[in-house]
Amino acid sequence: MDKPRRKENFRLEAIDGELLLYEPGETKILYCNQTASLIWQLCDGNHTKEEITALLEEGYPDVAETVASDAEETLNRFLDYGAIELV
Repeated sequence: MDKPRRKENFRLEAIDGELLLYEPGETKILYCNQTASLIWQLCDGNHTKEEITALLEEGYPDVAETVASDAEETLNRFLDYGAIELV
């Protein structure tokens, strides 16, 4: 099973009330909400996509029906941006 892992050169920082994911020295920035920030933290190479989704469903039971698609979309955005790799 694929386990998403953050690439070391990317940073997630709160700047002027916004969560920004970026690679120092590059001009691209990815804006993140709180859920995306949690997903980013869980991309440690130890959790599978399914485990990340399960943790989010547990933490957000009121919206559990949409968590799987939201998590998949966020992970795909991170992959497309080049910020994570699957190990």
